[in-house]
Amino acid sequence: MYLDEDIKNFMETLVEEEFSAQSLNKAYDHEYLQDLFCITLNQLKPHYVRNTIDVRINFTSAERSDISKKIAVAINEGHKILNSGRRSAERD
Repeated sequence: MYLDEDIKNFMETLVEEEFSAQSLNKAYDHEYLQDLFCITLNQLKPHYVRNTIDVRINFTSAERSDISKKIAVAINEGHKILNSGRRSAERD
């Protein structure tokens, strides 16, 4: 039995939607977007679900707004990290 096939981090869906809304795929290359996606997700609390439609229906507008703000902040922080060179600096 593979439970992980039926379970998804809903934040991945929301971050993908925000990337599309901001047209980030037009502004950055694939490698940058992958790094930004991971950095963004690592700043957000995971929200595991079996069916995304159930979550969308049960979110209040205030909850959705709060999550959207957190995602925007996480994306901005991700840009700062990537632009600071921390990702490409040599590691000990």
